Amino acid sequence: MRALVIEGGGMRGAYANGVLARLQQADVSFDAVYGTSAGGALAAWFAAGQADRAARTWDYVNDERILSYRRWLTRQGPLLDHDGLFEIVYQDERPLDVDAVREAPFPVIVPATEVETGEGVYQDLRDGDVIDWLRATGRLPLASGPPVEIDGTAYLDGGLADPIPIEKAIEDGADEIVVVLNRPERKSEAESWILGAVVGQRFPELFDLVRRHAEIWNDQAAIARDPPPGVETTLIHPEEYLELARLSRDQAKIENAIETGREDADEWLVEQGEIQPDQEAPKAAARDADEVAR
Repeated sequence: MRALVIEGGGMRGAYANGVLARLQQADVSFDAVYGTSAGGALAAWFAAGQADRAARTWDYVNDERILSYRRWLTRQGPLLDHDGLFEIVYQDERPLDVDAVREAPFPVIVPATEVETGEGVYQDLRDGDVIDWLRATGRLPLASGPPVEIDGTAYLDGGLADPIPIEKAIEDGADEIVVVLNRPERKSEAESWILGAVVGQRFPELFDLVRRHAEIWNDQAAIARDPPPGVETTLIHPEEYLELARLSRDQAKIENAIETGREDADEWLVEQGEIQPDQEAPKAAARDADEVAR
């Protein structure tokens, strides 16, 4: 069972988008795809065959309908209008093919974190409301609106409980796993204690997850580097930090992250024998075709 595991990280996910677009262009297939938060959204785009189209959704980082510090500072709405993102971008202006996600020939698994328990819950997008579960897996606490309620249960960002869902992939039987990380293989630094305190005050069951977020990430990254017996992993990640925070608005840095992801995926494809060293990547053609389709 060959699985693809995609880390989250907000705007840092632009790197993973570049990787997935290139893997899709090269017709690399998987038996299951797992993605957290922004990685969950990318898992859906990949399952729909639209990873290259997803690269154009990053154009909205400076659209104040979506991301507005003024709105947040004046308390007129969330910093990231997450609901607006899905309505304006995913459903209207650059629509995700939801039917294609539901009909995907492989599981498309995203985690979300239960607000009342702090437990991670895993959903196959083929079996639920695709948009609702994408909202749930990516709903940042405090910054992007209230928790997402599905069937009477409130959820927040899946990255709180499971930032790199490799253990879930192994539990499901994956023995060949490609892991896409949006940062180098270095240890993640601890989250701000202030953030933990603020989140913990509003959502007490999530305090420990926020406080231990770096520890959880580091443990999962260690499994990706050194998996248990019978499991083989390969990692695709940037060699250096891409200077992108979760809510960066620097379009040039985001475009650089996407292109770096494409280039690193090309190197991986050559190493794996998927393409020849001198094989030209159909990047421009794929983007042009997407614009025509849109």
